[in-house]
Amino acid sequence: MKQLHVASNIALRVLERRLKPLGVNSSQYFFVLKLHDDPGVTQDQLVREDSRHQSNVNREISRLVDLGFVDKRQSTTDGRRYQLWLTEAGEDLYPKVKAALDAQEKVLSECLTAADGRVTQADFLAVLHRITQLDSK
Repeated sequence: MKQLHVASNIALRVLERRLKPLGVNSSQYFFVLKLHDDPGVTQDQLVREDSRHQSNVNREISRLVDLGFVDKRQSTTDGRRYQLWLTEAGEDLYPKVKAALDAQEKVLSECLTAADGRVTQADFLAVLHRITQLDSK
């Protein structure tokens, strides 16, 4: 169990170093990806889809707005909701974030060599996917 904790912390630190030059962190990159793929999504939808607490989503979205990456507009159909879009700067950021995540996945996949070829990258990704499903059970 200790190895999982240590590995998780190190992987997160490495990811933070990849994202820092881009002006975002590991708490924010998800929103850049999501808003690129689903422009106009509401903050409520983000909370439901990412299993983060509402206050965390609100805080990170506010930071991304302040950084100029996200445009937050009140819904025309429901004044209590806000819809979110990437700004031009946010759209420019998207491929850089994607490249950083791809590089992170590649480095983590290369760690599979410790298993002497007994675990493929597809196996590794399948394990990660299963781990992400633990919270929904």
